[in-house]
Amino acid sequence: AMSDSVLVESDTLPSFQTAHGILSPEVVMRIADTHDELEVGAPLHKFLKTYKSRGPVACLSMLSDPCVLPELTKAMRDIA
Repeated sequence: AMSDSVLVESDTLPSFQTAHGILSPEVVMRIADTHDELEVGAPLHKFLKTYKSRGPVACLSMLSDPCVLPELTKAMRDIA
């Protein structure tokens, strides 16, 4: 193991509750409830539809999609 003197705080990922992560059912349901008037085919609509029909694992690639990620980030801020 590396000594603590080698690591700085910015080198370690913050801890978080996995159950409340971006792909948790609770978070996705809250996003869907808050954004019930989405345009069909819009990036966030596509994410929510995929999540509902194919599950969270099917959405993993969308987390790096430059069209989906900003909309998803904004939606998460809206429910925070």
